Amino acid sequence: MIRIACYIQDYYFEIIKKYFVAKDYYLEKFNPASYDDIYFIEINSLNDLDKIHQINKYPETLIYIIGPKDFHLLNECLTLGVHLYFENDDLENSLYSKSETIHQQIFSRFKTYHYKNKQMSFELRLAQIMYVESMNHKLIIHHDNGDFIERKNLSSFIKEIDSNNFIQIHKSFVINKNFIKEIKAKELILKDSTILPIGALY
Repeated sequence: MIRIACYIQDYYFEIIKKYFVAKDYYLEKFNPASYDDIYFIEINSLNDLDKIHQINKYPETLIYIIGPKDFHLLNECLTLGVHLYFENDDLENSLYSKSETIHQQIFSRFKTYHYKNKQMSFELRLAQIMYVESMNHKLIIHHDNGDFIERKNLSSFIKEIDSNNFIQIHKSFVINKNFIKEIKAKELILKDSTILPIGALY
């Protein structure tokens, strides 16, 4: 489920709701306490840029702005890491004209891996998997929300996720490139200070 928060007036909310009708999306009005995957924020002047700073976000969160045709304002938004800017007087057409870009951004950031063991099965966000370790014919998936153990081999995992963000650095380790902090001659250090060996063949 992809959570979309809307920090916008009702008129724009109805347009966005029509665009994101699939069951995979949950739309809600902006809540300052909530962490969401995608934010639509209405900006009408430079003073409104504070709204971008008020949101809670994950590293993969997408920020979409709805604002006037104003190059200076657009430039300021891009400086703040906004992913797309929609002109407010043509929102509906803009959503459809940029639909391929939106789809690609959502797919790459919120792609999931179907995890299952004897008791349960659910989706794990690839963007939140730090690295995967192979041990005794099992995988240990090191995820933001803890470790998940599954009976599978690394080659099957790599084939299933089909993601350029993951690379194999050792016969026993596949890592998410976004979590790399430093690479040394024979080891790799992740952002959480985990040290992993680099195999001779990698």
